[in-house]
Amino acid sequence: MREGDEAALFDGKGREADVVLHFFADRTEAEIVNVRACQTESPLKTVLIQALVSQEKLDWILEKATELGVTEIIIAPSERSVTRLDAKRLAKRLEQWNKTVQAACEQCQRGVFASVYYKPNLKEAFESVRSELKIILAPGANACLDFQNYRSIAFAVGPEGGFSAEEIRLAQEHGFLCRLMGPRVLRTETAGLAALAVAQWQAGDFQRNAI
Repeated sequence: MREGDEAALFDGKGREADVVLHFFADRTEAEIVNVRACQTESPLKTVLIQALVSQEKLDWILEKATELGVTEIIIAPSERSVTRLDAKRLAKRLEQWNKTVQAACEQCQRGVFASVYYKPNLKEAFESVRSELKIILAPGANACLDFQNYRSIAFAVGPEGGFSAEEIRLAQEHGFLCRLMGPRVLRTETAGLAALAVAQWQAGDFQRNAI
C-alpha cells in the first residue's frame, strides 16, 4: 500500500475504523477518519464443541466456522481422537488456532474474534456450555434440525470415528439432544459447518446485508 491509501482496521471486539495510511522511514501511522460498530456479526450466538482431530482438518474447521459466524469454539479430546497434545504442543496449537481465527476474520470482514478454548475432556466441554439449545450430532439420531426462535445454540461434533456411546450419554446428561444432519453421515470437518450454516440461515443472518 502507498501513502494516502485508505484501509479498514478492527479491534476484534466489535469496533472498526476507516483510516488513511501515512508512511515514514521508521513507522507507519493510521489516521482515523471514523469509528463505528461492526455490522457483520450474527444475531445468533453459536458454540461449536469440536472433538480434537488432525491439525489440517482443525485449521479448516476453525477457518470456515469463523466465516460462518461462530461465536465460540471449544476443542476437546475424545475417546476416538487420534491426535493427542501435551502441554508444550497445546500452547503452540492454541496460538496457531487464534491466528487462524484472526486471519479468517480479516478475510470475511468480521469485527469480533471467535473465542477458542481447549478443554482437557468432553465432560468439562459439555459443562461449560450455557446455550438455550444444545445439540450433539450423532448417526442414528432423529433427523430434525429446527433452530428457529433460539438466540443461542451449541453443536457438539465428534472425531473421525464419531462419539462413543458413553460420550453421547454424557452429553445427554448435560442437556444435549441427539440429532442427525440429514440422511447421510457427514465427516467431522463437514458436520459442524453444515449445522452452523443451517442455523444461521434459519436465524436470518444470511438474509442481512452488510452495512
